[in-house]
Amino acid sequence: MRSRNALRRVLAGAAVIAAAMTAALGGATAASAHDSLVSSTPAKGDSVSSLSEVTLDFSANLLGTDGGNLIIVVGSDGRHYESACAELAGPTLTTSVALGAPGDYQVEWRAVSSDGHPVSGVIPFTYTGESVSSGAEESPCAAAVGAGEAAPSTDAPASAGMSGLTIGLLAGGGAVVIVGILIVIILRTRSRED
Repeated sequence: MRSRNALRRVLAGAAVIAAAMTAALGGATAASAHDSLVSSTPAKGDSVSSLSEVTLDFSANLLGTDGGNLIIVVGSDGRHYESACAELAGPTLTTSVALGAPGDYQVEWRAVSSDGHPVSGVIPFTYTGESVSSGAEESPCAAAVGAGEAAPSTDAPASAGMSGLTIGLLAGGGAVVIVGILIVIILRTRSRED
């Protein structure tokens, strides 16, 4: 009788631990999502008559990985109009620009999310002001631009890979289940001997 009560307690404890691990895994998956772009100046599709700086605000502080955070501004002529490399201040990336002739432009950006994964995107806009610059054939941060070509796009789902936390929780949950099974086997063996 005692062994049955002990077995029930062990099984109840294992069920509670398994439920806690499942809840923790669900939370870990949601928490491992990449940071996202919250706002930008200019915004997607904006028409601006003057612009001296591009500003991108993200949902969390970005990592300051060398060359990982990048803003380039390209005109319809294929020339670059950013006049400096991107500067990072917490969740905000900025770069100075000197735009050319009126027309279509796009901001191409890449940032290192707080979880260490790169995210990227493109923001098209129209410039209606006067020409301030003739642009350049390549970015003042050309080395970083070349590194950006291998960066994955934000089109990939955030759950495409498992974080270290998720792997650790899975391993811990597996260990708890194995220990629970071993306890049940030991208790069954002892109850048969009695």
